[in-house]
Amino acid sequence: MATEGEPPQGGHELDFGSGSQDPAPPPAAPGPPPAVPGVPPAVPGVPPAVPGVPPLAGAAPSVTDPAQGGHELAFGTGSAAPAAGAPVLSGDQAPPVPPYARPSGPASAAYPGPPYGAHPGDTSGAQPLQAYRGPSYGAQPTQAYPAGPYSGPPPKKSSKGLLWGLIGGGAVVLIAAVLIVALLVVPAVTRSSVTAADTVKAYLTAVSQSDAKSALGYLEGVPNKELLTDAVLKESNKLAPIGHISVKKDAEGKYSASVPVTFSIGDRTVSTTYDVYRLKDAWKITNGVIPFSVDGIRGLDATVNGVSSANLTSPYVFPGAYAIALDSKYFSIDGDSTFTVGSPDDASALYDVKTKLNDAGVSQFRSLVRAAVEACVAMKTLSTPCGMDITAIDLSGATPVDGSVTRTLTAEGSAALDTLKPESSGSSPTVVSTYDSISVDTTLQGSDGNTYTVTFGGYLDTPKVDFGVATPTVVWE
Repeated sequence: MATEGEPPQGGHELDFGSGSQDPAPPPAAPGPPPAVPGVPPAVPGVPPAVPGVPPLAGAAPSVTDPAQGGHELAFGTGSAAPAAGAPVLSGDQAPPVPPYARPSGPASAAYPGPPYGAHPGDTSGAQPLQAYRGPSYGAQPTQAYPAGPYSGPPPKKSSKGLLWGLIGGGAVVLIAAVLIVALLVVPAVTRSSVTAADTVKAYLTAVSQSDAKSALGYLEGVPNKELLTDAVLKESNKLAPIGHISVKKDAEGKYSASVPVTFSIGDRTVSTTYDVYRLKDAWKITNGVIPFSVDGIRGLDATVNGVSSANLTSPYVFPGAYAIALDSKYFSIDGDSTFTVGSPDDASALYDVKTKLNDAGVSQFRSLVRAAVEACVAMKTLSTPCGMDITAIDLSGATPVDGSVTRTLTAEGSAALDTLKPESSGSSPTVVSTYDSISVDTTLQGSDGNTYTVTFGGYLDTPKVDFGVATPTVVWE
């Protein structure tokens, strides 16, 4: 039972006036049903709302449930308030009540109790009604409890399922987070753990171990790999092994670095700088190999650390020692035949490689030239293959008679043939020539019957011999 001055538990508070003083409470309606546990007492003149049943016609109005902070309900459509002390009828006899709205907080659904005047389980005289949907200004209705004599909030579910759900969900989220961190952080750590200096040291270590494949993996943009092999490196390390590798770890940029390094090739100490840049997740060296010129041995039966030079075009080599050998009957290297290269600065020495005729080659060259000179000297014609052409000679009005020419190799000329100094051509190492002067005396007959001695002109051309062909011969130029 509600106490005086307090709205009934779970019921509606009715406000029938708008004056400054509260009107006198109306007399209670006769015969209210007894209170039932869990069911709010009926309000006079207000039939309870029933879910799914529309409200009675003509009822449109306003009552607020202060206990639940619920919806305003309106009773009647009239505009005049009842006189003070006027009786309030219940049920269908109640006169229209002026609308009076007084929002009191978040709205709640109408309490679905049994019809007014009906006891639990008694459907006689009950009229179906629909739960009122209150205004939408700021109010968020809560869910209505199911109708019934013992209606109330649904029982709470066990918190164990929720706990295990939260634990399981948290584990999944944690695993996903760990995977994401692994994918993002581990590659970053890997990238940052290998520096440009580490790459240079690993490269030179691979070269010192004659591991060409690994060494090439640290390089970028190598145009020719003909001499970049394990076999060539093994021979290099036999001649002069690489060691004492010392790399200076200077500050490196995000995408490029210059790495100073010192190392030894045999007894020689090399100091150079490698240019390195980042390619994706690795560092690559751009100047790790040195161009090796084979121009000085082109056309000869030569080898570089055991590899034939016959098919070499524009090779490159790793830092190391390289021996050039000529398997030739007539030639040898003019100067050193073993070269130590540690940086591109050493490449110029390879372009200066020259070959020369050995003793057998010199003897053969002199013999070939003498034979060619003696053959030309014996000719009686005005013109010869070796030069000494006198067709345009001036005989003071007379003309030279072809077939009347006499040429004689002088003593000085014969001695010069015995001491010819052969020289190899830079562009064609197998072609050998000489610039020594060979003197020859020449006389001829003129059309006037006189004998003339040639003082100027009629000189020999330059003899050249190509030892790169199967049968070397003298060619005059």
